[in-house]
Amino acid sequence: MQNLTFSPWIGKNYGKSEYGKLLIIGDSHYFNNGLPNNLENFTKAQIAELDDISSNFHKTILKIFNHHTHKEFWDKIAFANAVQSAFTNADQVPTNVEKDIAERAFKEYLEIVKPEKVIVFSSRLWEHFFNKSGWGNHLGKINDRWNVRALDYVGGTCKAMGLHHPSSRGFSVPEFQKVIQDFLRF
Repeated sequence: MQNLTFSPWIGKNYGKSEYGKLLIIGDSHYFNNGLPNNLENFTKAQIAELDDISSNFHKTILKIFNHHTHKEFWDKIAFANAVQSAFTNADQVPTNVEKDIAERAFKEYLEIVKPEKVIVFSSRLWEHFFNKSGWGNHLGKINDRWNVRALDYVGGTCKAMGLHHPSSRGFSVPEFQKVIQDFLRF
């Protein structure tokens, strides 16, 4: 885990549900009240308490996937945030160095989780990862807009797609429900 500050969440039913091995990548963690003592296990601890305390990001993800409780959904997937720095607010923008580290962290998450499908809910990171040559092959588009790529990792290959962050202006749950359904069948 050379580039990882935060270990990924891997649900107890990961790979055994209707989603198969689905990894969701978010953008970053925000800490308004100081840093916790254990950053490595922060993502796991955060997901474990979502039915009590959840952010707009997590609530929107539930809506997109038509689930009513966090436990019901998050036990079926793997999740990690790509940016490995602790942000203090949602308006904070990662530096190019932080985005480069996020790209290396993303590759490590693939090797740990070994997904079949990946959805990156961060346009800025997706574009940083793939607006250069050298990694993955373009497989096609959904709705003539959303690029799907094949990504190789040690021990496998997955299909990946990048979407807007659920907290971004104009994010439409019904629109992205359809896009994700199409991607899961891709």
